[in-house]
Amino acid sequence: MNTRVMCAVMAASAVGMGVAQVVANPGFTYSDSTNDIGAGLATGGGTLDLVSMEVSNTSTDIVFKLTVNGSFSNVDWGKFMVGIATNNGTGTSTGNGWGRPINMSANGGMTHWIGSWVDSGGGAELRSNAAGWGLLGATYNGNFGGFSAGGSEITWTVSMAALGLNVGDTFSFDAYSSGGGGSDGAIDALSSSSPSVANWGDTFTTTTGFSYTVVPAPGALALLGLAGLGRRSRK
Repeated sequence: MNTRVMCAVMAASAVGMGVAQVVANPGFTYSDSTNDIGAGLATGGGTLDLVSMEVSNTSTDIVFKLTVNGSFSNVDWGKFMVGIATNNGTGTSTGNGWGRPINMSANGGMTHWIGSWVDSGGGAELRSNAAGWGLLGATYNGNFGGFSAGGSEITWTVSMAALGLNVGDTFSFDAYSSGGGGSDGAIDALSSSSPSVANWGDTFTTTTGFSYTVVPAPGALALLGLAGLGRRSRK
């Protein structure tokens, strides 16, 4: 398993007539080995082969951007999911929002689940274990947040409020690719540098995963920078 715990410190500066120049939050990229799908399993033209995930945040949202080793323009039957553990006391080490053979024991267990599809125009759901894996939001209800899929990338935007996160909080996560069958498992897991399963219905458990710490949004730091300039000028 690969484990990366990353925390960022963003900077803001002001020049001229009090105009702030903000260093944009570039996010952090968590990489997976490529061509690590089990022998004999379909790769979806490479779309099931996960390459990397970039995670960043604004003042209100967490943004996940997944890159795969193929193009959805060529093959679009895969399902793509993110398991999240916020360590809020409602996590589970068994099960997920879609009832697939995918588990997470890291950081208190899985608390939230993003499930998405790229066929039929694409879409996504957000579910919470605190609600018995009930639906918190979905693209087809117009209350998911943000979702896009095209080329080799999928981007999910989920509100921090929906995840129960604040600036300074750290959460664990993992990303998975799977097939169209409801009992299909994690054909590729971002956190595993070797084949995650040998057969479609095998169980995979994220034992460590990756970690991300929510940082102050660049805009908030800009305001802090300007406030600091104001205090200095008054002195």
